[in-house]
Amino acid sequence: MGYKAMQLACYCGQAPDRILEVGFTSDRNMVVHFWCSTCSRVLFKSQSLEECEGAFPPADVEADTRSKADDARFLQSIGIAVAD
Repeated sequence: MGYKAMQLACYCGQAPDRILEVGFTSDRNMVVHFWCSTCSRVLFKSQSLEECEGAFPPADVEADTRSKADDARFLQSIGIAVAD
């Protein structure tokens, strides 16, 4: 599974020390609530679901295939027959 990290930064330019909460609003936005210890600020980043969908990385087909092959080898190693 591939993923793309959200870039969170304070107004001072520092990355957050702690993410306090992740949630959703009634108007269908995702909200990340975080803390910057450098300047002692509590911040929020909000994105619409459409913005979130635009941030998805492409599917990692190679990793998915490799994972299935690794799973099959493991199952066979413990005596479970795997059908193709």
